[in-house]
Formats: sequence, structure tokens, C-alpha cells
Amino acid sequence: MHQFNEHHPELKGVSAFYHTEIFPLLAARDGSRREAVRKTQLYGGAIAALAVIIIVVLAIMNVHFFIPILMGAGAGIAGVYHWQTRKIKALTKDNIVGGICRYIGWRFSAEVSDIPQLTLWSHLGLLPGGFVTGDKNAGSRASFEDEMQGEAHGAQFRSLEVHLERRGKNSYNTVMRGQMMTITFPRKFLGKTVVLRDKGFLQRKTRGDMKRVGLVDPVFERIFEAYSTDQVEARYLLTPDFMQKLVDLERSVNGSQIRFGFMQGQLLIVVETPNRYEAGSMFEPLTKPEPTQKILDEIGAVYDVIDAVLKPKPYPSNANT
Repeated sequence: MHQFNEHHPELKGVSAFYHTEIFPLLAARDGSRREAVRKTQLYGGAIAALAVIIIVVLAIMNVHFFIPILMGAGAGIAGVYHWQTRKIKALTKDNIVGGICRYIGWRFSAEVSDIPQLTLWSHLGLLPGGFVTGDKNAGSRASFEDEMQGEAHGAQFRSLEVHLERRGKNSYNTVMRGQMMTITFPRKFLGKTVVLRDKGFLQRKTRGDMKRVGLVDPVFERIFEAYSTDQVEARYLLTPDFMQKLVDLERSVNGSQIRFGFMQGQLLIVVETPNRYEAGSMFEPLTKPEPTQKILDEIGAVYDVIDAVLKPKPYPSNANT
């Protein structure tokens, strides 16, 4: 039996749960995975052979049209792979992510139940500007999937995957893909605090009604720039321990460019990531432990962030410096 890294009390026993509840479902579907791979290789081989025949015929006719044919063959093989494996990937994602969420009392759904209002997120600088939820005439569009939510140490956690696109000349172009996370705490914050990526000499002294906040640790000062309407509360929240937990969270989801903001009773987090929670290559067994461990690491990192906010710490006395 594989022993996962159960690095939080809430995750204790998840290894046994995996092998009794999740592993059998994955093992039962591994035959379908192998059959999908076999069909992909069969149909993909036929597409590749047809492409070679066409190229040879064109070469004999002294017609140089090779690259478009190779690109078309590649797209065709990729399409066959997607078509043959899509259902297996969806079920595998639900078995692994949904199973772990059930174990800790959370919920997971591939579809998002409540679309977030992007205006606030953009106003805080967490998302590119110009994205308005549901506005089809804005020249941009947003899609959401893979919603995870539940209670963690008295706070409410919600995460969903977002894909932002802006209309180009002939098509929509991806502006950002990543995770939007909302942590709602049992108490409200006194002010508004936003932490963005450092822009070097382009940093502002103010951002709207917020003033620049200096971070205690020089390492994080070089990575981030912080602004707040309440300097004392910002220094209370943005401790080196908390900042490290955010960096750890970014690493746990294989992400980049994490930024976040405290407002009223919520911590809003955005981290740019590739498409998350996917089953991975269908050329490997569904029962491989790595995807499950990645989910456990992410959940553990979320608990760390929440604990870093709730953990009592000395309140700064230098309110106006």
C-alpha cells in the first residue's frame, strides 16, 4: 500500500481511504484507459500513414506542401487522443479530487455553481482589467470550471479554475489561466490590503485609496509590493511566516505570479497555473500516486495559509510609520 504524505491532521488516514475507496475505482477503469490508448495508436497510425502517402505523392508531383499536411496530421492525432480519453479523464478527476474532498468534508464539482464577479478582482489588481462577468460586448470572456469548496479551521474556502480571453482580430486570445481562491474568515478586516508582484521602478507609492506598505523580510520585499488603507493591520497580516505560506501555496499548484488581497472578511488569491486536476497522460496507469499527492499538497498548503492568518501574533505599535 502506498503511503502518502499526510502532512496535516485533517489528512491523517487518507492513505487507507485511498486504497479502500479510490484505488479500486481507478483500477477498474484502467482497462478502459488501455483500450483508449490502443485505439488512439491505431487511428493515429492510420492518420500518420495517410499523411506520408500524401507527402510522397506531392513530392513526386514536385509540389512542396509538406508543413501544412504534417500540422494537420498532428492536429488529427491530438483530436483522436482527446476524443478517446475525455470520459476516462473526467471520471478519473472526479474519483481522485472528489474522493479526497469527501474525505475532509469538502465538495468538488467540474462545473461552477456560482460565477464570481470579476470587477472587484480586477479593481484590486488581481486580474487583468476590462473583465466584467457576463458582459458579452466587453471584448473579453471568462470561463470557469473545477470548483472546490469547504470549511477549514473555521474559515470557508473556495477555489475554481478560470480562463480569461480577450478578442483579437480573428479569434480570442488567452490572457490568463489560473486559480481564483476565496477564503472567508469569521471576522472582518479593518482595512483593505493588496499584495501584487513587484514591478521594480514602476512601483507606485499609492494605489487608489491605499498607500505603499514596506514588508519586513527583504526577500519578500523584492518579490512583492503591498498597499493598504490600514498600515498597522497590513503589518499584522503580512508577516514573513504568512508570506512564506503564500509562496508555498504557489509552489504546491505548480503556479506562478501569485497575488492576493484582504478585504472585509475575505482573502482573495489569484495564482497563474496550467490546467489543473487533469488525470495526466493516459499512457500511464490511472493508479499512479503522483496526482493524488499533488492534491493533498495543495489542500495542506491551503490549511497553512488559513492558519497563518488566524494564528495570534503581536500587534504592531508603529501605526503611522
